Amino acid sequence: QMSEEYRARSRNAVLARDDIGRCKPSIYDLPHEAHAYGRCDPPDAEGAREVISSWASHVPRRKPGCEVQDFRRLNRAAVVDGVASATQLADWRTTRDFRLDPKGSQGALPKVIPSDVIPAFAYGKKARPSTPIQSVIGGHYAREQEEVLASIYQRHAEEKEMPSGKRAIKLTLAARKTIMSAKSNRAMAESPPEPRELFKMSKFKNVRSALAPEMLGRSASAPFFATAR
Repeated sequence: QMSEEYRARSRNAVLARDDIGRCKPSIYDLPHEAHAYGRCDPPDAEGAREVISSWASHVPRRKPGCEVQDFRRLNRAAVVDGVASATQLADWRTTRDFRLDPKGSQGALPKVIPSDVIPAFAYGKKARPSTPIQSVIGGHYAREQEEVLASIYQRHAEEKEMPSGKRAIKLTLAARKTIMSAKSNRAMAESPPEPRELFKMSKFKNVRSALAPEMLGRSASAPFFATAR
């Protein structure tokens, strides 16, 4: 019967036993435990910061000029001469030269746009400025409001400590309306306005009343009017 020590020293993958929850011991000579396996890639020279902060402008490809072969004319001429294979075409092209004819401008000339004159010209609608994250996170605005509030409290304390200083009390809107109403009622009571003449149509202003005091003496209700007066 094999001992556990012999199994560990045998370096035999079949004889080696594993503990509960652990893998079998290795039969190979491995590096130390802090060794990192895998291939070490060189760091990328362009990180996320460079990609976001910079923008690579598009560089258009150079248009073909007169030094380029015109393959359409080349292939048509090869077909006319009876070239049927790639080997024949290679031999046939050694004695033929079909240059690409430069194309002239088609249609109207392109219009000049602002970015052609001013490279830094930007198109579109101007957006709002970026949020000052550094000031927000650093508590710059909070410190400003704390300083303003502290100055207000200090001014109130100085006004309260002044022996002969007058402190202005800020009234509310309801208090101001109440004071204005009281002042207007007092002015009306001290100098009441003249009584206004009752409205009467112009054609009835000079008409005398049909009911005269002399006529009341002959009526049955004369004693009542006399006592009413």
